[in-house]
Amino acid sequence: MRLKSTGCYALVAAALAVTTVMAVAPAMAQTAASCSALKGCEQKFCEIETQLSLARQSGDTNQVTGLQMALDNARTSCDDSRLKEALNAKLAEANQKLVRYQVDLQQAELDGQRDKVLKYRQKLEEVTSDIHRLKQQLSQLEQLPQ
Repeated sequence: MRLKSTGCYALVAAALAVTTVMAVAPAMAQTAASCSALKGCEQKFCEIETQLSLARQSGDTNQVTGLQMALDNARTSCDDSRLKEALNAKLAEANQKLVRYQVDLQQAELDGQRDKVLKYRQKLEEVTSDIHRLKQQLSQLEQLPQ
């Protein structure tokens, strides 16, 4: 059957994309859950391997190449103590942003700038969420045997 409308092609392509996502999503969720049970470098390896598997399934050779290089690099250089240092650095940076956004929010409130007040409240929520996530990751790493 020959389709005359490009709109029909778009519908077929969208249906195929949805089917592909629905097929891959459960596997991705299951793998993500199994990676979250790991800690430190082992978790990092698992996450890269998951992305690598998905890239292979989708046939994205450039992404496969890049992820394979990232996995090889991680396997040769990953160290749990370096991961802790990196998390501590990210946590310090997030705390600096938190203080800066609090000051900016106070100034916007004093100036009566509603749009900026909303903007800085949103930024504060985001950075607070990031800080919480980073603290959880750091806590998990600190539980690893030395």
